[in-house]
Amino acid sequence: MKADFVVLARLPDAETLWWVAAAVFLAAFAVLWAMSLIDLRMFDGASRWAKPMKFSIATALHFGTLALVVHYLSGEWQASRGLLLLAALSIAAALAEVGYIAVKAGQLEASHFNVSTPFHALMFSLMALGAVAIVAASGGVGLAALVDGEAKLAPAVRLAVGIGLIAGTALTLVTAFRLGGNMSHHVGTELPGAARMPITGWSLCVGDLRPAHFFATHMMQAVPLAGVLAARWLPGAAAVIAVLAFALLWSALVWISFQDALAGRPITAMFAR
Repeated sequence: MKADFVVLARLPDAETLWWVAAAVFLAAFAVLWAMSLIDLRMFDGASRWAKPMKFSIATALHFGTLALVVHYLSGEWQASRGLLLLAALSIAAALAEVGYIAVKAGQLEASHFNVSTPFHALMFSLMALGAVAIVAASGGVGLAALVDGEAKLAPAVRLAVGIGLIAGTALTLVTAFRLGGNMSHHVGTELPGAARMPITGWSLCVGDLRPAHFFATHMMQAVPLAGVLAARWLPGAAAVIAVLAFALLWSALVWISFQDALAGRPITAMFAR
């Protein structure tokens, strides 16, 4: 009986928490997508449910990535209380953030850049803190992958995971805080009815900070995936070099799109050079 109680009382590990959270946010995306088919009202030129849908699917991908990396760490790191704390904090922050975004979407009000009342200003500030908690977890997992000499990862993959998660964290925070400080997605005045990119809604007429933020965030998946492919197709040293080259190219993509946006140039300027 005592042994059974110990098993029941045992804390879940970080991998389990992140897998469950990924499933929850994926389910939330499905529910919001169904709602968007029923409720056709628009907000800021898109479905009122578009924003919480994007955040739900992005959060599901983010937590799924972290869970997958932890799965390949050594048993000591998998059972780490530090990673468990990161998982708990990041999931709590994500639930609060996406929940608030969904509530404001239901009210046909902006969640971001909304400081119309003291309450909304406070929530905007708390969302910034929540975003740090969500993103910083990836930096912690990336560091764990680099220092865990017993991780079940090929050298090129371990390097790719470390670089992708740590650099992705840093670049995501830089672009996110610049977005928040700008109090708008746009740099320049977007005229009503101006052309936007399908699905993402990025401006095709003025500077838009969202592409750089998107590329920074998904560096956490792109670079590790490149590492997996490099390890499969190239010998050891060549795979490592390929990972470093891809990480540099992806970082350049983030930085160029970021600088273009700050200069008021749309994402298409990158391809017009």
